[in-house]
Order: sequence, then C-alpha cells, then structure tokens
Amino acid sequence: MTKKLFAISIVLIMISNIFCNILYVTMAGEVKNNVEANLTENVCTNSKIENENTSDDTNDNEISNETEKNEIIENNTSKNENQIENKNQTESDTTSNEITNNTEVENSIDNSTVSESTVNENQDAMMLLSEDENKLGVTYRTHVENIGWQDYVKNEEMAGTSGKSYRLEGINIKLIGNNDSNLKIKYQVHVQNIGWQDWKTDGEMAGTQGLSYRLEGIKIKLESTEEYSVKYRVHVQNIGWQDWKTDGEMAGTQGQSLRLEAIQIKIVPKVKKSIITLQNLSDKQTFYNPSSINVIGWKMSNVSNTKIKAYVDSTQIDEKAVTYKKRDDVISAMNEKGYGTDKENPNPGFEFSIDSSNMTEGEHSIKLVLCASNGEVLEQTAARIYIDRQLHVQYRAHVENIGWQGYVKDGTMAGTSGKSYRVEALNINLINAPDDAKILYRAHVQNIGWQNWQQNGSMAGTSGKSYRIEAIEIMLENLDKYTVEYQVHIQDKGWSDWYMDGETAGTVGQGKRIEALRIRLVPKKEKRQYKGIDVSVYNRSVNWGLVKRDGIDFAFIRAGFRGYGSRGTLNEDPYYKLNMQGAKQAGVPVGVYFVTQAINVDEAREEAYWVLERVRNYKIDYPIAIDIEAPGLENPNDIPRTQNLDKNTRTSIARAFCETIQNAGYRPIVYCNVDWAYNYLNMSELSAYDTWIASYRDNNPGYNGKYSIWQYTSKGQVSGVLGNVDRNICYKKY
Repeated sequence: MTKKLFAISIVLIMISNIFCNILYVTMAGEVKNNVEANLTENVCTNSKIENENTSDDTNDNEISNETEKNEIIENNTSKNENQIENKNQTESDTTSNEITNNTEVENSIDNSTVSESTVNENQDAMMLLSEDENKLGVTYRTHVENIGWQDYVKNEEMAGTSGKSYRLEGINIKLIGNNDSNLKIKYQVHVQNIGWQDWKTDGEMAGTQGLSYRLEGIKIKLESTEEYSVKYRVHVQNIGWQDWKTDGEMAGTQGQSLRLEAIQIKIVPKVKKSIITLQNLSDKQTFYNPSSINVIGWKMSNVSNTKIKAYVDSTQIDEKAVTYKKRDDVISAMNEKGYGTDKENPNPGFEFSIDSSNMTEGEHSIKLVLCASNGEVLEQTAARIYIDRQLHVQYRAHVENIGWQGYVKDGTMAGTSGKSYRVEALNINLINAPDDAKILYRAHVQNIGWQNWQQNGSMAGTSGKSYRIEAIEIMLENLDKYTVEYQVHIQDKGWSDWYMDGETAGTVGQGKRIEALRIRLVPKKEKRQYKGIDVSVYNRSVNWGLVKRDGIDFAFIRAGFRGYGSRGTLNEDPYYKLNMQGAKQAGVPVGVYFVTQAINVDEAREEAYWVLERVRNYKIDYPIAIDIEAPGLENPNDIPRTQNLDKNTRTSIARAFCETIQNAGYRPIVYCNVDWAYNYLNMSELSAYDTWIASYRDNNPGYNGKYSIWQYTSKGQVSGVLGNVDRNICYKKY
C-alpha cells in the first residue's frame, strides 16, 4: 500500500511541474506583450509631447496618467516575475533575461517623465552595447534646434541634420564595448556667447539646453590608450562637411559665428601623430666659423616613450648626447592638437651639441628622426646649414618710423631708398675676424656734431631723439690685408661715391640726412694720396692754372693770423682773396687755415667767427684749419702772446676753435707739428677732429697718432708758384 501511495505522489508531482511550466510560459508571454505595448504607447506619447512643445494642463495630465500606467506595469511585472521565479528557480536564463531587460526599459520609461527622452538614450545605448559588446566603438546623440534630443547613433553615423539649417545645441558621447576602466572619451565644445566650455567625459552633456545657443566648434579625444584614436568631422553652416579631425583637434570654426549642423564620430586604430620642431635652427642658416653648433628643439607625439635620433651628414650622433627636459610651454600649446599630453610626453624638450670645429666650409645637413620605442619612424625633419669661415662686415641701421632693421652684410643696403627716412643710429661689426681686429666708426649727428669713435658693434648715432646722421667715417685696425669701403645715400643728392679707410661720407654743415648706406671689405688698397700745397703771402702771386696742370689736387690758403702784442689784432692775409678766386677759377679744391695766437677760449672763438665771415662767399672743399704752433717772429721786437700757455689751455683753445667751425657746418682740422702734438697738446682730447701733421721726413711723419694730411716739406717745387712751397699729402677724400 505504501508503495502505491508513493507512486501516485510521484505522478502528481510530475503533472504539477508540467502545469507550472505551461503557466510560466503563458504568463511570460503576456508580460512581454504588455511591456512592449506600453513601451510603444509611452514613446509615442513622449514624442508627441516633444514635437508639439506645449505645456497645457491636458498634456500634463497625459504625462501623469502615463506615469501611473507605467508604475502599474512595473508593479505587475515585478509580481509576475517573482511569481514565476518562485514556481521554478531552474527556468532558462534566456526568458528570464528578456523579462529583466524589459523591466529595465520600463523603469527608464518611468524616468522619462522627469528627463527628456532618457528612454531613447538608455534603450538605444543598450541595444548598441549588445551589438558591439566585444568591439570598442562610440555612440552619441545631439540636441537639435526644433527637434530636441535625437536618438543615439554609433560609429560614423550622422547625428544632427543635413539640409535643414538646424543648429546643434548639445551633445552626449559615450564609448561602447569598453573593457578598460582607464580608457575615457573626453570632449569640449565652443558655444555661442560662452566660448569653450570645460571638458566633459563619458556621456556628460556638452553644450546647452533651453538657451538656443549654437555649437560652433568641438574637440574630442581619448585618454589612456595606445591602441585607438577618435576621428570626427562636422557639417558647418556655409561650409558643409569639413575634413576629418583626430584626437583633440578642433572641428568647426571659432570667431566666425557659424553653427554646427551635424557630426560623425568613429573609433579607429591608433592614428600616430607626431611633430618635431627645431627651435634655434632654420633651413639654410649660416654659421660663421663655429667651433660647435648647439641644437635645441622639442617633440610631441600621441605615442609614449619616443626618442630622437640625430644625424649630421648621414652620420648618427651618439643617442646619449641627446638630453631631454620638461617643457610646460610646449605641452600647453600642443596637447589639444592631437599630439598627446604630458602622459605621452613627460619631457618633450631636447638638446644636443655638434662639434663643428673640423667641419668643412659649405653646406651640411642636420636630420632628426623621431622613433617609437620599437624603432618605428614616426616623424622626421631636416635642415641645411652653411659653414662660413670668410671675413665679413655686418651692419644695421635705426631708421625713422621703422626702428632697428635686421643686420645685413657685405655691401647690402641698410636704411631705405625713396622714402626720405633718416638714419638715426648704426651698429657695425666684423664676422670671422681675428681677435685683435677692430672696425672703428663715428657719426656726425644733427645738433651734436662728430661723436666719439665706436667699435665692434657699439652704437653710433642716437636712439629716441629723432636726430639724423649726416656723415660717417669708418676704418679698420689690425686688418692689414683689407680696406673698408662705404657709401651713403644723401638727402637730395642720392648715392655718394665709395669712400675708404676713415674718409668722410656724407655732408657736414649742410643739414642733409643720410637715408641709407653700404659697407664692404675689399683686398687692401693703397691709401688715397691727394697731392696738395698750402700758400700765403710769402708765396706771392700764384698762377693757379699752372698749379692745376701740375697735378695738384687741393690747396690750403691762409685766411689770416692774430698779431703780436697785448692787443693781438686779427689780420687778413694780403693774398687771401686773390688766391681764393684764382684757385676756384682753375678748379683747384680749397681749404683755409688761420694762424692762432689766442690765449683763451673766447679769443679762439673770436678767431673762428672771423674766419667764418671770410669764407661765407666761397665753396670750401677741404677743412678749415687752426694752425697752432710756436709763432715765427716777423721782427726782433715781436713778443709772442702764447709762449707761457700750458698744455691744457692750448688744447682748450684748439677745441673751442674746432667746435665753432663745426657748429657752423664746416669740417675743422688741427694743424701742428709732431713735437707740439706730443708735448704741447692733449691730442686724445681732440680726437673728434682730423689732424694735419707737419713733419719734414722722407717716408712717414714719425707720428703714431691718427692724421689725415701730412705736410712733408717746406721746400716743394710746383709749377705756377715762385720759389719753395709747402707740399702735402691728403690720405682721405673730403
């Protein structure tokens, strides 16, 4: 009996299980149908609410009713699911998961009454995730003018509109199939009236909602990946589809007020992007006689652990010679342009030195190769350089309305032509010169006159005073194999002749500006040697035509002298006017001189003004000289006025005379013999003025100071002059 009851119980249990299974399947189907029906109804209702964009009470009630409906569905679903699970815990995962997923969708429907179209977001995102769960991709949606939030799209599909001129106002972007917790997608948008917003991450909204502000630009990047890149392109008002951008590059526009209308985004295998910049080298750069060349630059890459390989003329430099350093300025400027961040580029700066002491003159190449850790070449750049070991002169001008121009060299024009701009200052220097070599120069400046000599790059002229340079003189020191030549462009006159080795180029006393100049070095030329004489009453009448035909290039004519005694009257040379007229008619260039017996600076100025009055009707080609020496006695009763003056007083007298002449626009010069130059004058204090040295020797005057004219004899013979005459050699072109 017991066995029979046990068998009957087994049969009943089996029948019960069969019945429960049938009931389970039936109820599961009904629940699924109810969820899908209500899901469709709710989506349609919300879509209607969004499209009609109204806030009347009727729609509010509809939303409320739908909320109540959804809550009922949710509760019923939960009860049914729990009932089924209680009846059969071992039912297949497929049916249970389907019901569970539908329950999650229903919950999102419930939430949609609070947040606009979230149902679409979660539904679409989960569908995309299920499709691409093992492959990294991207899903995104946009908030569009007159439409609102669109459905999510994925992997290069278009979000936004085309042909409707609707602006994008907001965007969400997410990764799908992402199994790396460190991998993130970040994005930043440029918004009308706002500018660039902060970076958003993994589904956060970028842009605005409810403000009707257009998106104008966007940057998208991936963080913490060496395998993938994000590419994107946008459809822009008045432009259309732009080219694809990669890893943080800006798509769209900035400052043009153009709306974004659509966007496409995709994840692709890593687009390796790298850049190398040579910071202190440019192509075809010239290095003058270098012993070493320092190379400084920086590199950026969206690939980690890169290194530089450097080559000079195809020979690689030891990699250990390349040093790297942190460069925050580079990171700040480049990390939003797709070249990685400080994570990939902790030390983007690099530097190394090239030993160039034995490099031949001419062209050489420097090549830099950026390599990944596996040796893959990511980027490379090259520059041609030139080694120059020749001697050059370089110079630059400070020009009215322009300021300092760049350096030029070897006869190239500095300044301007055709603009009437004055040159106000100069720098002149030598390149590849011996250490003891110098280039000396000085300028005659408006309201100042001749400045002191400058050398090797120091400034001649003025800055900030708007004073014109009117004349220049340039000479070399310790460069015996070279001559310096120079010419100037003069206001109202144009280009002058070429001058050399200390000669005066430009004008003095005419108020004419220099507008441009050229300087060059040439193989050594003999100093110019102009033949001249100086004459006075002692030479009586001179036949200037014969003088000219005898090859005389210039003449100094005595204008006058100060007499002896306490009165010290000023006297004109009896033959002064006759000689001036005769020389000018014959075409002999002239200068004048005055024999001083001034005992103080006031008398020196008096003498200068007296001379200026007598030269004003003549064109003076050469300087006006003060003849300062021991006066010869014209008769035994003469008493020299200057015999007890000290060295400083005599120097002050010479300087006062020259300053007065120069301020009147003429070129002054100091005449003395070698003895007086060494012992009775401080010639260093008179260096602003030329020297006319008297020394009756055969080969040179025996004077170590600078001089431009040498009176080498008092017993010269010249056609047209009776008896002896002083002969002179002038070494510069006046």
